[in-house]
Amino acid sequence: MIEHVDKDDLRYIIGSVMDYAYKSIEDKKNKPTSFNSGRELAYWEVLDTIYSRLEICELNPKDFGYPEDWEKPFFTK
Repeated sequence: MIEHVDKDDLRYIIGSVMDYAYKSIEDKKNKPTSFNSGRELAYWEVLDTIYSRLEICELNPKDFGYPEDWEKPFFTK
């Protein structure tokens, strides 16, 4: 059992969540249902929470794979 998570592990986890999140945006555009809207919002909430916690811990979210404008696709129509 792994007893710690290093930056590379966390980058991988965040990157995977980000991939799924951006896919949810495309899914909502291709099939605008309340389920897909909720799924997109849920991914945004998860990514925003992680982003905030990184900042609280005085870590730079960019070091963990967050692009400068990571939120933009969620708010672009």
